[in-house]
Order: sequence, then C-alpha cells, then structure tokens
Amino acid sequence: MRYRRLGRTKLMVSEVSLGTAELGMNYGIRTGTDSNKPDREDAEFILNSALDKGVNFIDTAAAYGDSEKIIGRAIHHRRDEFYIATKCLHHLEEGYSVKASRASIRASIDQSLSNLQMETIDLIQVHGRIDVDMETRMIQEHEVADELERARTAGKVRYLGYSSYSEDASLAAIDDGKWDTLQFAYNIFDQETADRVIPIAQENDIGLVIRSALLKGALTEKAQHLPPHLNKLADHTDALTRLIGPHYTLPQAALRFVLSNQMISTIIVGVDKLAYLDEAVAVSDGAELPSDILAVTRTMAIDDPELINPGNWGIP
Repeated sequence: MRYRRLGRTKLMVSEVSLGTAELGMNYGIRTGTDSNKPDREDAEFILNSALDKGVNFIDTAAAYGDSEKIIGRAIHHRRDEFYIATKCLHHLEEGYSVKASRASIRASIDQSLSNLQMETIDLIQVHGRIDVDMETRMIQEHEVADELERARTAGKVRYLGYSSYSEDASLAAIDDGKWDTLQFAYNIFDQETADRVIPIAQENDIGLVIRSALLKGALTEKAQHLPPHLNKLADHTDALTRLIGPHYTLPQAALRFVLSNQMISTIIVGVDKLAYLDEAVAVSDGAELPSDILAVTRTMAIDDPELINPGNWGIP
C-alpha cells in the first residue's frame, strides 16, 4: 500500500481507503434478489482484512445504517492502526434553524463516538446537500463550521471536512478556509472537478478525499445489472470496457484513472465482498495507466449531470 499526505492535516493516509456504506445498509447495484449488505461476520472480516492490507483510512457516516457500530465492534481495539472519518447532517434543508442544526450536530458527534467506541474522531465531515444556495450560505456564514470548531476544542474531533455535491459549494468551502478536507465525486464519467476544484484545493493545501470513483458500481461488472432506465449509462460502460482492452478490468482502470492525479489524497472504495477489496488494494502499486489508455479515459466524461449523479438513479 502506498500513502499520500491528506493536505494540511499532514496525516499520511492510504491512497486506497475503505468506504463503509455497503457494510451498514443495502447499498448499490443489486446483482440478484438478495440484499447486498454482508452479514456481521463478513463485514467484520472485511474491516480487519483492510487493516491487514495496509488501509489506514476508513470513511463512514451516521447516515450509513449501522456501519459505525459495526466498525466499533470490529476494530476499535486496533484504533492506533487507522484514521476514522465520519459525517453528520446539518438538516438545514429540512427547515432546521441554525440553533437546532447545531444541536443536532452535537448530538450526532456524541452518538458517533459512542457507536465507534472511540474517544476522538479524526475527521468529522458535513454531508453537503444539493441545494447550492443553501450550502453556500451555510459555508460562508459558518452556520455549521463554528459548531464543529467547538467539538474540536473539546477534543471530540481533530479535523473538519466538507462532503460536497456541487462545484460551487466546493469552491465556497475552499475559499472559506475553515475546512481541512474536501470530499467529492470524481471518476472517468464525472470529471467536472478536474479543471478548477482539484487544483485550487491543492493550492490551498486541502486534503482531497474522492468518493464514487467506481460510480456506485457503474464502473464495475455490476453495470450489466443496471435497471432499464439507466441503459444509456450501461452502454457508456460497455464502450469504455471495449476501449481499455483486455489488460485491465474496469475497476482497475477506473481506480488507476483517479490515482493518476497526484493531487488526490485518497480514494474511498466501498466493498461488500473481500474479492472487491483485494482488487482495489492491488491498484496501489505505483504503476500508472499507459498514456494511451489514460488519454482514452479522459475523453469518456458524460455531460449529463442527472446521469452521473447516483442520487438520481432510484437505487438505494
């Protein structure tokens, strides 16, 4: 496993990290009639295996079912081997006042600490929402960040991060200066952040945490199980598979594409099977995509925000 600096936090984190939505809830493209969620024993084995393979950054959230509790049960005794990042909701989109939002954040952090069986969260991130105006106001007026700073002063969290769903909100968070890390989607089909967000964040020494590198499974063999209303996306995946040829699997090419950008700190890869973890970890070997394949991947961005946002798919 290779490691990269997480911006101004100066933490050295594994360039492939573990996402845990799949461990705590039924999540992603179904390949059959059964739930995608692994049972407790398998989930705990995946977590311990990730640490054994050198993964030292684990991303979760209060909203990811019982993932925090699973992490706490499985690996709290190995606390010195990894950094934990979790998330909280600000609930402003639900009509919460700033005072109520801050109270909910305090309660969420305390509950996460209890669930995780830990005394400190390394990185607390705020779940951004799709309402850009609301998010920009929340960031600029410090409606949430001030509460997180209080948690940091109390020793409950070490660093503050923002999980973004728009370029405008990402740029606002960078400009604000209070956020140590920024999490957002970046993959072969969604390259919107490449021109502005990534380089500007890097100039400001903000750690970049990438989610959706595999686009919720659309950049894996699971794409063949996409529902009919996503046939256009499945067709795009088929075209990419043909273009990259036989030397890489689709996930290998997708993950190497993201890692080819040296400004990225880490990629969150969610898995529900050990084989998927093994394949992801194997990508962290320092080998780059050949220039011809990298050039092809850079031409495969999809200019359809609805299609590249899994939140619009109707899949949990």
